[in-house]
Amino acid sequence: DFDVIRHIQVSYFGMPLALGGLAVAFKIGSDWSNPFSGQTLDGLNKRTIEIPDTWYQVFAFMGAFFFVNFALLYIARAVLFFKKCQKEWDSPFTSPGFGLITITVTLYSFIVYDEIKHPEIGEEEENPQKFARVLWWMGSVPHAAMTVMKFGEWIGRRLEMEHVQTTWMIFPVGLAVSALCAPVVGVFDGDNGNSVGDIYIARFFYSFAWLMWITLFVLTFFKTVTTHNSDDRLRHGAFIWIAAPCILGLAEYIICRQDSNAFNRSECDAVWVEKYFIGIFIFLGLVWASFPQFLFFGQAAFGMGYWTECFALDTLAACACLFYTLNGWQFSQTMQWIFLTIASLANLSAFWHTFSAIIRERGVFTPEGKWGPLSFMKLTHEAFRGNMNTLKHYIDVANVEDDSAEAIENLGLFAAHFNRFCIVHEEHAKHEDEVIFKIFNDYFPEHAKKYNDDHAEDHAKLEHWRKLANQLLNTKCDVATRKAALDELRGDLPAFFQHFEEHLRGEEDNLNPIGRKYLPIALMVQMSRKVWELTDAKKWEIIVPFIILGLPRHPMRIRYLKVLMWALPERAQQIGAIVYRNVDAVMWERLRTVVPEMVPRGAPGWKRYY
Repeated sequence: DFDVIRHIQVSYFGMPLALGGLAVAFKIGSDWSNPFSGQTLDGLNKRTIEIPDTWYQVFAFMGAFFFVNFALLYIARAVLFFKKCQKEWDSPFTSPGFGLITITVTLYSFIVYDEIKHPEIGEEEENPQKFARVLWWMGSVPHAAMTVMKFGEWIGRRLEMEHVQTTWMIFPVGLAVSALCAPVVGVFDGDNGNSVGDIYIARFFYSFAWLMWITLFVLTFFKTVTTHNSDDRLRHGAFIWIAAPCILGLAEYIICRQDSNAFNRSECDAVWVEKYFIGIFIFLGLVWASFPQFLFFGQAAFGMGYWTECFALDTLAACACLFYTLNGWQFSQTMQWIFLTIASLANLSAFWHTFSAIIRERGVFTPEGKWGPLSFMKLTHEAFRGNMNTLKHYIDVANVEDDSAEAIENLGLFAAHFNRFCIVHEEHAKHEDEVIFKIFNDYFPEHAKKYNDDHAEDHAKLEHWRKLANQLLNTKCDVATRKAALDELRGDLPAFFQHFEEHLRGEEDNLNPIGRKYLPIALMVQMSRKVWELTDAKKWEIIVPFIILGLPRHPMRIRYLKVLMWALPERAQQIGAIVYRNVDAVMWERLRTVVPEMVPRGAPGWKRYY
C-alpha cells in the first residue's frame, strides 16, 4: 500500500534534518569558524586544514530539497487525512516528530545567514536579507510553543513508563538549536551590532533545554535499562542522547563568545568541552551496545527513524570540528575526520536505504507495522496456517495398506503433527476464551461469542479426529478399520481446515482491532502474563516449537520471541531453553544471534539474568 501522501509521517523530516545537521558540521569545519580559531605566536591559525564551503553547501541544498518536498506532501496529508495527522500529534510515541520540522527550519537559519550581506548601521535592510532571521523565528517560536504544550501534556495526562520515549528529547534539542543560532543570526536587528537581546533570547531557550536534557536523560535512561525497549523500532531514538549535550555545548560556546563583557576567550574555550566529551562517552557506550553480545541496535529493518541516528552523529562531528578549530592539535584533527567520516557514511547509508525503499515501495511511504505484547496471538494463527498445509500433505500421501518403511513413517508424521495441532488448538482456544476474549467482551459484550462457540464445537471434532489418527497407527486393528478411519479423515479435514481458516480470519478482522485500538500496553502485558500462567510448562514445550517451526518467515519467528519477552523478560531463558531443545542447530544460531537474551544457561553466549 504505497502512497506518498497518505503514509508520509512526521518522522520522515529526520532526513532533511540530518542532511542539514551534516551541512552545519562541515560549515563549522570550514573558514566560517576562523574567528574562533586559536592563534600561534606569529598570529597564524592553529588549524592547518579547512573544509571547502562546497561540502556544506551541497548537503544544505539536498536537505532543503527534501524538506520542501516532504513539507508539501505533509500539508497535502493534513488536508486530505487530517485525523491521521491528529493521531500523530496526540500519540506520545510519534508527536516528538513534529519537533523535527521546526528544528530543521531553525537550523537552516544558521546555514544561510552569512549568505546574506548585512547592511551597515543606519542602512535599511532589503527583503532577502531578512530571510535567515525569518527562518529562526518561524522555527524557534513554534518549537517553544510545542515544548510548552507537550510539557504540560506530560504533567496533565495519565501516562506510564512504556509511554516514555527517548525521542521526547527532541524538544529540548530544538530549544538548544534555537539558542545556538540566535547569537549567530542576530534575531533582532540587521547589523547585528547590538547583541544583548540576542544573548538574552539565546539564554532563554538554553535554560529550559538544559533542564529538560538532564531530566529526560535520567528518565529515558531508566526506562531503557528497565524495559529494554522491546519494540526495536524505538531503540534508535537513544542516539538523541548524543545530540542533546553536543548541541548544548555548541550553544554554550557561541553564547559565551558573543557575551564578551562577561567572559574572556579562555573561559569560553573551556566551559563547553565537557558536553562534547559527554557526547563521546555516550556514543562509545551506544556503539558497545550494538556489538553482537547485546545487539541492541540494528535489528529492525530500515525505517526513517534511522535518520535520527544520523543527526546525532552530525552534532558530534560538529563539536569535533569546533574543538579542532580552537586548539589545532593533531589529535583533534584526527577526531574531526573520524567523526565527519562516521556521520557522512551514516547519512550516505541512510540515503541509499531510503532511495532503495522508495524504489521497491517497501518501508517508506507505506503503513507502519503495528505489533505489541499481544501479537503472539496473530503469529499463532500464522503457525496454524503453516501447519495445516503440512497436514494436508501428509493426509494425501498416507496409506494404511502399504507396509513399506516410508508409508509407516508418513502415517507416524501425520499423527504426530495432528496431535500437536490439537494440543495447540486446545490451549490457544483456552487462552482466548479465558483471558483475551474475556477482556474483549468486557469492552463489547458478547462480541466474541461466535468465536467462543466455535472453539467448543471445534474441540469436540478434533478430539474425535485425534482418536482416528491414533487408530491409524494401531496395527492391532484390521486394515479395513484403519482405512475407514483414514477415509473419514480425508473427507472431513479439508472442510474443517477451510472453516478454521475462516475462523482465524474472522478473529483477525473483528477482534484484533479491539486489542490494537482500545487496550493500553499495560493491559496487554497483563493479559500476556495471564496467558503464560494458564498453560503448564509441558504444554509450552509443544506450543513454542509448533509456532516457531510453523511460521513461514524468519522475521516472524523473531517477532514471536520478542513479543513473549516483552511481557515475560524474566522467562526469556526458559523460553530460550524450549527453543534450544526443539530446533536444529542452524535455526538456533539464527535466532539466538538476534535474541541473545534468551540463550539458556550452559549454551554459548549465555549471560545470567539477575
